[in-house]
Amino acid sequence: MGAWAAEYFETHHAPSPKDLERVFDGFAPDPHGVKSSDGNFLEYHDYNFSGSTVKIGPAIYVAQGCYWMDNSTCGFLVVARARNGHFQALWNIKDLAEKHFAQRDEIGRWVFLVRLAYYNGPLAIKEVLPLPPAANGHARFLVDAYQSAEGGTAPAQLSIWEWDGAEAKPLLVKAYQYARDYRSFHFDGRTIRIATKEELQILHACGMCPEPRAVWTIRITPDGVRDLGRWFQDPEIEWADELLARIDKGKETNDLAAASVVTAVKNYIKKELAEDAVRESSLGKDFTWGMLEGCRIVSRGRQGAFVVSVDVGQLRFSYVMRMGKPYFTKVQITDRI
Repeated sequence: MGAWAAEYFETHHAPSPKDLERVFDGFAPDPHGVKSSDGNFLEYHDYNFSGSTVKIGPAIYVAQGCYWMDNSTCGFLVVARARNGHFQALWNIKDLAEKHFAQRDEIGRWVFLVRLAYYNGPLAIKEVLPLPPAANGHARFLVDAYQSAEGGTAPAQLSIWEWDGAEAKPLLVKAYQYARDYRSFHFDGRTIRIATKEELQILHACGMCPEPRAVWTIRITPDGVRDLGRWFQDPEIEWADELLARIDKGKETNDLAAASVVTAVKNYIKKELAEDAVRESSLGKDFTWGMLEGCRIVSRGRQGAFVVSVDVGQLRFSYVMRMGKPYFTKVQITDRI
């Protein structure tokens, strides 16, 4: 792939954006589809290749390619003019990933060639974008990738790179996840905003559910990359989860909730466990709030209230803000009818 792209740029000195998308035309044969015995659609039993290139600087290109049958396996590399004046593939993520494989870190993921599995597939590239050059003049780019796997919640990875003329140096490589039907990625030339699905300590959502939603913000500056963090769209879900997790783990709650709130939650759990024991429930001695269904905001401000819906019922919390942090003053727990 790298040799093909290098030869292309040797003979195409000013490719248009559309040309860059078609650099690999003719590189690999199209797959042969066979009508499926299970319905009116085609099945493919040989590998297919797709790829494109992006210009990130003067005579500097990032080429990305994927091959797939049941799932995609992708990679990316930098093609640029070498010291001899000719285009060459000078750097490949696969080479760097091999060095990181033993660490099982995010860069090491790019060497995984595993078969498709539930929440455990190889990385596939969603998009490669050029970024504004660094203050030192180095070209930069980002790669937004996802894990080619089944399931309603998709693991993904954002990586940002700086090309120093010999290597692509990672400025940020982090994993995130999103609900497949709620994907959102925006870059305005300075700020990246990604809609994510976050994990909580004790509450959990179904695979296809978008909750709990958050927005991850990254700022691109001439001097580097600033990770501005992830912020819940409904922070009330995170607040409730923190309280319930502390109670579950027997941790201190004085700074988070009134004693009456904690007592009410503990009494509810005792009641549920007692009823489960009478019914000989499969829950046994373990209690779970079940799946998170949603959060309804009643009011916000210095004083507020919200309702968290879970499998067992609803928890209506009231709170006041103290030094920028919530303090729960009341809870009402209603069983599901």
